Amino acid sequence: MLKKNILLLMSVIGLWGNAQKNITGKVVDIDNNAIAFANVVAKLKTDSTLVKGAISDDEGSFNLLMKEPETCFLMISYVGFKTKTIASIISDDLGTIVLDEAAEQLNEVAVVVQKPFIQREQDKLVVNVENSIVSAGSNTLEVLGRSPGIIINQDDNISLSGRSGVRIYIDNKDTRLQGEQLANLLRSLPSSNIEKIEIISNPSVRYEAQGNAGIINIVTKKGKLYGTNGSLTLSPGQGKYFRWNNSVDFNHRTENFNIFGQYSFSDMNRYQEIVIDRVFLQGDDPISYYNLQNDFELPISNHNGRLGIDYNPNERTTIGLLFSGLRSQQKNISTSHVFGFDIERTSISEELTTTNIKSNWNQFTTNFNAGHRFKDKSSIDLNLDYARYTNGSDQNFVSDFEFFDTGDTAQDILLGDVDGFLNLAGITLDYRLPLKNGNVFETGWKNTWVTADNDLKYVNDQNGTIVPNENLSNHFIYDEAIYAAYASYSINKKKWNAQLGLRAENTFIKGNQVITDNVFKNDYFNLFPTASYNYTLNEKHALGISLGRRIDRPSYGQLNPFRTFVNTNTFREGNPFLQPQFTWVSELNYTFKRRYYVALNVGYTTDNLNNAIIRNGDEEVVVVKPINIDKLKSYSLVASFPVRFWNWWESNWNINASVSDFDGEINGFNFDRNNPVVSLNTNHNFNLGKGYRLQVNAFYLFPNYATVTKIETISAVSLGFQKNILKDKATLRFNFNDIFWNQYPTGRTRFGSLDDTFTSYRDTRFATLSFTWRFGKQTVQPQRRRQSEIQNELNRARQTNNNG
Repeated sequence: MLKKNILLLMSVIGLWGNAQKNITGKVVDIDNNAIAFANVVAKLKTDSTLVKGAISDDEGSFNLLMKEPETCFLMISYVGFKTKTIASIISDDLGTIVLDEAAEQLNEVAVVVQKPFIQREQDKLVVNVENSIVSAGSNTLEVLGRSPGIIINQDDNISLSGRSGVRIYIDNKDTRLQGEQLANLLRSLPSSNIEKIEIISNPSVRYEAQGNAGIINIVTKKGKLYGTNGSLTLSPGQGKYFRWNNSVDFNHRTENFNIFGQYSFSDMNRYQEIVIDRVFLQGDDPISYYNLQNDFELPISNHNGRLGIDYNPNERTTIGLLFSGLRSQQKNISTSHVFGFDIERTSISEELTTTNIKSNWNQFTTNFNAGHRFKDKSSIDLNLDYARYTNGSDQNFVSDFEFFDTGDTAQDILLGDVDGFLNLAGITLDYRLPLKNGNVFETGWKNTWVTADNDLKYVNDQNGTIVPNENLSNHFIYDEAIYAAYASYSINKKKWNAQLGLRAENTFIKGNQVITDNVFKNDYFNLFPTASYNYTLNEKHALGISLGRRIDRPSYGQLNPFRTFVNTNTFREGNPFLQPQFTWVSELNYTFKRRYYVALNVGYTTDNLNNAIIRNGDEEVVVVKPINIDKLKSYSLVASFPVRFWNWWESNWNINASVSDFDGEINGFNFDRNNPVVSLNTNHNFNLGKGYRLQVNAFYLFPNYATVTKIETISAVSLGFQKNILKDKATLRFNFNDIFWNQYPTGRTRFGSLDDTFTSYRDTRFATLSFTWRFGKQTVQPQRRRQSEIQNELNRARQTNNNG
């Protein structure tokens, strides 16, 4: 097959040879060192239309097959270097092209050619979602599950490099959501709205100290082209059930204004089947057995929209306003069949619980931001944020019981009504001062206020008579205020740079269980230092080291004591007595040829926040709840390296290995365990010519322990195919996710007085056909160089001002 592909490729090149010229060259730095993976772009002189693009190889060499190259100009760019423009292509061999180092290294660079799926930047790993064929038709939660170092367990909890406590940001804003609410939000965002995902394992003090595992920042698309333009994406798909993801975005940009917006609609019916063999123990001896068969239909419909405007009244000032909203409607239609057995494995009972839950979740957020760059190149940025989330659900549980030893039957009908809201307000002020010696001083201040109010009312229907259930009903109000300030100083030299930072946070918490009149308060003041040092030995080798202290506060859902039922002997509940966890994190990393990356990460956590599957006292009931574990030592190794097999075949490999060493107590039992986790993620891109591209993604998670639960191997292979059509104004993508249907968890929890073996089948195997049409002006309007550089600084300031 490989030989046939090579022969086919050679035949195509041979047919084109008479009509096209091969433009070659080599990209180097000022010391004549080759620059690999530089972006080389050819554009028409008349209107800057993109004609051809290439990426330099390991030796810095590139080639472009072009018709009429004399009608084009070239732009060559690479991270940390100034972009070079060749006004006319007057020779087939352009020789050596030297790129000058940029005066100040930016955190990210905009390129117009195809970026690799995985990129390593100075302080983060970047997943370029918009260039991923296999992500077409997926939602953001599914894309995260395919990203390196990220594991999403059977309860939709997200961990990074083997540690829980990761914070999810959207456009540099902390969502402040976890658990089911966060999962629902990420499911509502189609991948067509996402530009990239930034994985930051050790954030600087500009970011909040929350998140011991680091930060995942989801960057949505925002038009960079001048004029009016946009795109429309339609993505029907089929798994066990039909799914539908659609979105439209637009952008109108002038010298002073940028108006942009997005709207997406998704509708899908998710499927899940959980099979459990459950044994309750007394010591090591079984005392009862249960078999559970749970079947779920989980339809969800989402409407998601964004509208924003940026205004530049002058060359040094930017003002922006952004609105976003989400309306999500969900259902849980399920049955739970529970068979009970005595110690002799004789059937003694049967329970059938049918569940019908209708839920709605709404979100509205707004942001006002203003930034100004002074003549001394210092900048100040202001952000005002407000968000409101509302949720409601009608719950109906009908349980029918039959007891074989007595012949008795019974029925229990439980009805629930949930209403809740969460209000969030924040103000952030950041100041940045570049000094004449190249060093940088930064400082900032942030206040955040949160109120969460959830009212759950349960009643029993006893032969038509409604009786309030005061044991399960609850009304929980939670207030939190965080006052924070930070300062950092960066030293930038030719071969090395260093940063020292300190963040101070004062937290005030109040929780109120209204029905029981149980009020708890907590306040604490903490300092969070960070330090980093990076040294470039030569053009091939670079080292970096960092150290920081972080915090994880319990989420509002984790503190909420409400119960969520699967059946009468399985439920989830919150824990209002949770304490925040504190973590010291250090990292040592090595980069080779600016592309190959290895990092060793070590962490020490006290009062580790985690989830546990435990027995509820002496009852034959299982509860999933958040807990604190006394101590956690964590070690992780991350390796990322691209491999180019041929010019038409590029790949990226990511290996993540971690060990979590727990020392504490769970449900009255000693918990002292080392939990290793090893995962492999690889992505392959094949350029088949004539606009055809093929992408293959593979993921393999070796057997591992998630706290007290052992998870068996999870793997997935996904395939994507892409073709540009309609004169490159449209793209057609076909994606087949989890071809062999292995991306579902199977495991066993044997801890304390519980032994659970389970398999959780999910609808992870599906196919989508995605069509994207780009409309409007698709070329960049030329600007005077001075204006362009100032605009870049303003854009950088806007990216920075959201990091408070």
